[in-house]
Amino acid sequence: MNKSSRDKDNRNQQKEVNDELLKRITDNKAQPPARNFQEECSTTSVPITFDSQPFEVHAWLNAKGFSRPVVDCLGILNGAQLFSLSKDELKAVCGNEGSCVFSQKTLFT
Repeated sequence: MNKSSRDKDNRNQQKEVNDELLKRITDNKAQPPARNFQEECSTTSVPITFDSQPFEVHAWLNAKGFSRPVVDCLGILNGAQLFSLSKDELKAVCGNEGSCVFSQKTLFT
């Protein structure tokens, strides 16, 4: 596969992820999820890197004790995609729990 094809595949994959995140953000605004979680950051040690696959990100979020909606929403991302999200983007997708996700992922960068 040449570089141009890889770049196109990467752009297509990123567009799909962005479309999914936008859909989830707008869905959350239409019907805000019940906020039955505690805003508490866990310090469970589970490795995550830029090279982590979505199933590893999903496991990391679970191990950190994030709520089911957050795990389901962000667990579709790979490590690089998760690390690329800003605090404001995470808060837009995950509400106040997004700050905790940001803090936890910042520990690994």
